[in-house]
Amino acid sequence: MKTRFNLKTVALIIAVIFTVGTANATEKVTKASGHENSFEASLNLESWMINDAIWSTSDVTNFVEAQEESLNLENWMTNSDVWSTAIDWAANTAEASLELENWMTNKIAWEVAPTAIAETEGHLGLEEWMINERVWNL
Repeated sequence: MKTRFNLKTVALIIAVIFTVGTANATEKVTKASGHENSFEASLNLESWMINDAIWSTSDVTNFVEAQEESLNLENWMTNSDVWSTAIDWAANTAEASLELENWMTNKIAWEVAPTAIAETEGHLGLEEWMINERVWNL
């Protein structure tokens, strides 16, 4: 309960920080690099762009529209044997019902028996290096 409350509090604090941090985000302008130009060169019309003699010639205006190849139905596209395999597969995937087996309900199988004697450690004692002042006060 205490951990959940602490996590909610931390999440709320982080949300407030992000909200305050992004409140004026539209006013900030950043550049990708110092070499970036903030202006674009103006475009100029040249004489060939508006010259009727260039644009009214048959070579430029006589574009050929690309014709796509017509699509035809093939036998495999409409063959019911090809497309009915998913239905047949779904019909054949019935699972057998689950059954209880003897070992599942056997109390002896689920009882935990001690397999080995627990290891015991000897008595812990203080050694000279543990209490030596020269070891701990360098």
